[in-house]
Amino acid sequence: MRSALAAAVFSAVGLQGTVGGEPSTIQRLVTVDVIAADARGGLVDDLKPGDFELREEGAPLTLESVRLVRVSTEPQADAAVLIRTASDERQAAVKEDARLFAIFLDEYHVTRGANTDRVREALIHFLDRDMAPRDLVVVMKPLDSLFEIRLTRDREAVRRAILSFEGRKGEYEPRNAYERDYIAGTPARIDVARNQVALSAINALAVHLGTLADRRKTLIVATEGVGRSERRRGQEYLPTLETISRSANRFNVAVYPFDPRDTAAGETPGEKAEALSRLADETDGRAIAGDAESGLRRAAADSSAYYMLSFRSTHPDDGKFRELEARVKRPGVRLRVRKGYWDASPDEALRAALLARANEPKRTTPPEPAPHVSALIHPWFGMSRGTDGKTRVTFVWEPAARVPGDRVRHTVSRLVLTARSADGAVLFEGPVAPTGPAAIDDPATTAARVVFDMAPGRLRLRMSIQDAASQVLDQDVRELSVRDLRGDVVIGTPEVLRARNAREFRTLDASAAVPVASREFSRAEHLLIRFQAYGPAGASPVVSAKLLGRMGHAMRDLPVSPAATPGDIAIDLPLAGLAAGEYMIEVTATSGARDAKDRIGFRVTS
Repeated sequence: MRSALAAAVFSAVGLQGTVGGEPSTIQRLVTVDVIAADARGGLVDDLKPGDFELREEGAPLTLESVRLVRVSTEPQADAAVLIRTASDERQAAVKEDARLFAIFLDEYHVTRGANTDRVREALIHFLDRDMAPRDLVVVMKPLDSLFEIRLTRDREAVRRAILSFEGRKGEYEPRNAYERDYIAGTPARIDVARNQVALSAINALAVHLGTLADRRKTLIVATEGVGRSERRRGQEYLPTLETISRSANRFNVAVYPFDPRDTAAGETPGEKAEALSRLADETDGRAIAGDAESGLRRAAADSSAYYMLSFRSTHPDDGKFRELEARVKRPGVRLRVRKGYWDASPDEALRAALLARANEPKRTTPPEPAPHVSALIHPWFGMSRGTDGKTRVTFVWEPAARVPGDRVRHTVSRLVLTARSADGAVLFEGPVAPTGPAAIDDPATTAARVVFDMAPGRLRLRMSIQDAASQVLDQDVRELSVRDLRGDVVIGTPEVLRARNAREFRTLDASAAVPVASREFSRAEHLLIRFQAYGPAGASPVVSAKLLGRMGHAMRDLPVSPAATPGDIAIDLPLAGLAAGEYMIEVTATSGARDAKDRIGFRVTS
């Protein structure tokens, strides 16, 4: 049956657990509602957390929180928000200025005539007399869709639903195609199907109320009695009275069965009504019979003022019932509390975890732009050892030379660099000025060099290339593999500094001197190549350097000496003695039988 199948899905909503075959031992927060009254039945609203004592199967529990929930039934100055969507319903339900009610009109188990009239009259009076403007209520009948349950503040809609109620107990003529196709056969078979539909609807209402708030909720069931369902093979998932009791206690829903039969005329409750009375007792509700007005008024009062006690359950998800007992230290105060609560079963915990995971908000990560190497800049990335096993990355850039024949003149003045690790963590974000001959970092201006440490791995880079007016000219998007420099013999990336005259060259030894990205120089320039070499266990390796021709043949050895900056090694290379062409510098670090090499290519112009 459609309604019964849907209820099996609803029964999983709102549970907490973990995915896996073993019962979960994760502590779960359990909340129970407690009504405190004096000898005359009046609310006692000044109890403190220390006044309560809550025991589980005889063992004292540590209360995590105690709060008084008191809902005013007086009209409020501001208008109550109308409920149009499921989001409106959730937002309104979490506010403690509203009580939550569900009314199930069991047309299948109420006879036509006087009993139907008593249901209508009592509930209309309840709506007009006991419902506050901010209260939320839903009215449901057996054939209403379980997927369209929604609480409302539209009192006229509730009134129409109550007035349209028609008892059909003992009447088996189908009213629609669903009844004709799925609830048909002999009267006995129809009664069994109707009983299951009613149980499924009641359970769905209890679960839906439970998903909206952790406070006390009220479920009124207008019926002459719903029996226990017969367990059939293949239908073990269908809700029963025990299922309703579990759902109601798990979600702090109090069930109030309303039997409209005239007990004064000698109509006896019967076994089905007694089963519902037990359900009311198990969920801290009350069976309403005879004096419907006072019974419904009591239901409204019970949900108007009560305490919410919270504690942590350390039991595994084994589906067992845990008996609770509440006591109060103040004399003359009586407490009403549920008889206990149900732990989720392993299957219920699994379903709940899967549903919760499916309902988690999806991460809205903006799409990464496609890789693009801009022709407007020449970037350079250097690597050296950082702290704690990380690699230190250095970044500089220069505007690219103008391409002959390019009619559009792009004047690149700055770029904004964003560097992220593979997991998305931002390593650097900010503007970077271009470098050049004899460039020096000045704290008072935009830095021309960026330095940050990161764990070896993928480095994601995005560069927004801008002109002097901060207008974006292009984007450079690329990834870089950052090396692990913790080997026995390792050479950091050599950096090249250039000077056009002797005065500029004297500034290159300073730590603030910024390397260049360009690898094309004139014969009038003077280069300083600076790098670090690492040996095993902090020992310094033996370092040498050679000048190589374009084809890689050795031309001559280059002198290597300690640089003015601590830990650096320097190669002093004037270019005046070199002919125009392409060259390479090969540096070698040796420690015992191990060595490491690196090459720097460059071009010399006339």
